[in-house]
Amino acid sequence: MAKRILIYTNHYFPEQFKINDVVDWLKVDDFKIRVVTGTPNYPSGTIYSGYGIFSKKSVEIKDNLTINRLPLIPRGSGSKLFIVFNYLSYFISTLAFTFYLIFFKKKYDVVLVHHTSPFFISIAPIIYKTFRSSKNILWDLDIWPQTLEGMNIIKNKTLINSLEHIVKKIYKFYDEVLITSRSLQNIINSRVDENKIHFFPNWADQEIESQKVLNDIEIEIDPDFLNIIYMGNVGEAQDFDLVVKSLQTLKNIKIRLYIIGGGRYKSKFKELVDIDNLSSKIIFVKHQNLSNVYSYAIQSDLLFLSLKNEEIFEYTLPAKLQMYMSIGKPILAMISGVANNLVNNSNVGIAVESGDYIKLADEINNICNNKYDLKKMAYNSKQTYDLNFKSTLRREQIIKLIKSI
Repeated sequence: MAKRILIYTNHYFPEQFKINDVVDWLKVDDFKIRVVTGTPNYPSGTIYSGYGIFSKKSVEIKDNLTINRLPLIPRGSGSKLFIVFNYLSYFISTLAFTFYLIFFKKKYDVVLVHHTSPFFISIAPIIYKTFRSSKNILWDLDIWPQTLEGMNIIKNKTLINSLEHIVKKIYKFYDEVLITSRSLQNIINSRVDENKIHFFPNWADQEIESQKVLNDIEIEIDPDFLNIIYMGNVGEAQDFDLVVKSLQTLKNIKIRLYIIGGGRYKSKFKELVDIDNLSSKIIFVKHQNLSNVYSYAIQSDLLFLSLKNEEIFEYTLPAKLQMYMSIGKPILAMISGVANNLVNNSNVGIAVESGDYIKLADEINNICNNKYDLKKMAYNSKQTYDLNFKSTLRREQIIKLIKSI
């Protein structure tokens, strides 16, 4: 008999998250699946057209997959208050729906929690386990409370320690824990037994991984310039203030940095660019669908990423890094820790330490002076991805784990 799988995730299709791929993999393998998610509103902060409490899409049944989209308060403009309301409303909805599943639906054998943030999203699955003795898997993508501390959202040490105590208790209810970076194991070891922890790194979205056709793009790439592209969220964690400072020192260099994406920090970033008269070097492009990502990225010389100089980010292996490598382009990064080591040790690009904007400018100068073999780095980038991060590897891993418990 096929195993029945219950998946909790506050984000699901049409929102673009890795859980979409996992559900697709499990569907093909003939599991019986129910996805408990919220009404889609990320990243725009508004409910997607055609979705809502009274929409037919609030419940969808497709062969062996049932999707329940629960009501929540959308993120709005991204203010901290609205994000808290967004998380709390999803939490309350899932709590109520979980009791419905417990008392009125057939038991699910395995519960998979796609844990982006915050940690109390994992509480409803614990209640389900308590009543129905399921095997629970926590896919941990955001290490709380360390992330809160690293981003200066919470500075009170007493509160941080209290949250850590609560989190440790939550983890005890999970049979298996998936982590995206091996370096996170030092933190997770204090919460669960080491043999329950599985390295489950991110992979590129399949639309990008399998991309072959080039679509038309809205920008004109000038081959006389060094063209660098950043794709993704524009937030405080990306430390774009220092990126601006770095490019200020390169006024005589023919360089263009394209920022493709949106986020809470984008308007402030634009203000900094205008104030420093860098609008000819830093060019903003609106958020793109996955189908267009490859078409932009393939025309760049390098793909860029950065994270702030905070301890928690040293343990982080950003999904953006795997996406960049899958495209087969060299990477320029201002990032510390495990991601820095991967870029430099695998020779897939050039990485300087987080916060070192002067060194970043120096390395851009070196690139312009042909001191690096970018073609070799591009080749290494794709090879490293295919050998270590390709989606087929993760598909085999998650199906094997679910079948084994």
